[in-house]
Amino acid sequence: MPTHRGPWLLVVDIGIPLALYYGLKALGASDLTALLVGVIPGLISSAVSLVRTRRTDLVGMAVVISMVASSVIAVAGGDARLLLVRNAWISLPFAGITLWSLRHPQPLTYVVTRSMFAPRAALMDELWESDERFRNAWKWITVWWGIATIVDGVVRIGVSYTLPISVVPATDPVITIVTIVVLQVPTTVLLRRSGTWHRVFAPRRPTVG
Repeated sequence: MPTHRGPWLLVVDIGIPLALYYGLKALGASDLTALLVGVIPGLISSAVSLVRTRRTDLVGMAVVISMVASSVIAVAGGDARLLLVRNAWISLPFAGITLWSLRHPQPLTYVVTRSMFAPRAALMDELWESDERFRNAWKWITVWWGIATIVDGVVRIGVSYTLPISVVPATDPVITIVTIVVLQVPTTVLLRRSGTWHRVFAPRRPTVG
């Protein structure tokens, strides 16, 4: 789903860690050392984001915990690949939580989207109560996001343990982008078929007169 971090995600969480990893490798650093240093920008970025928003960001907290835990385990085990799979530690639990939310009155994708579009929250609540197609759209979007995130996590684990260590960091952002792009198809189709896109997310045209 969308993130409030915007372009900084590409620069701080992807660009800088990759530059640090391959730069340090060129200088003769070990894979584990280069990967550990590459974690630092992401930790700083997540910490700053949590402080600036002054609220509990579950995704941000999960990222921080994953980075710290995977770093500690990788150092203790001396295995760089344990650090490479850290994003799978986020994807798989997130998939479980996403699918489990279908048992609750409102699924996770709806709750998160509603919080991101606060000015339209009242309209979304009204549609949730009155429109069955609206509710079903969000339930199916949640199913797709849950399944896709499971695939994302499994692919990350497979890539981390089958490809050469030096190749894996470059594949990580590719997997992220592919997952997000692929998920836009069922998400957009379901929103448009239910009329949600037009009623909630389409740009408002200025009224005349």
